[in-house]
Amino acid sequence: QAIRLSSAFDLSDLGAAGPGTMAEKQIEASAKPSFMTRASTFALSKIKVGTPLYSLAYGVAGGVILSGLVYAGRVAYLTCFDHEYYKIQSRKRYYEKQLLFSREQEESNQAHYLASLSAEYDPVATRMPFQPLDKKYRF
Repeated sequence: QAIRLSSAFDLSDLGAAGPGTMAEKQIEASAKPSFMTRASTFALSKIKVGTPLYSLAYGVAGGVILSGLVYAGRVAYLTCFDHEYYKIQSRKRYYEKQLLFSREQEESNQAHYLASLSAEYDPVATRMPFQPLDKKYRF
């Protein structure tokens, strides 16, 4: 046998039966691009700079990026600089204190009203004429 000096790989060196073997068919089948690869290549070949599809895709990508930045900015504002929550909570606390104070004032006024009514209470006027006063009408 002669010694080959080339570095090329030959299937006959491995004792293969020649062209058309199973290994070659698998290699050829795997070299064929998939449907997704072919579809994406076709779509990208139709989208070139200056076409309406390119402008539309560019606008969509810009919109997504811009809306993401707006969202991130709003999150940063709410977490770092929004003090409206504290103002609302303070107003709620003040309203609750004011409500409690007004309820206490109403209770106090009601008690004063009952006291003024009891000052005018005359148990003798509740007895029958010329009869003794019943015990249930006494204080």
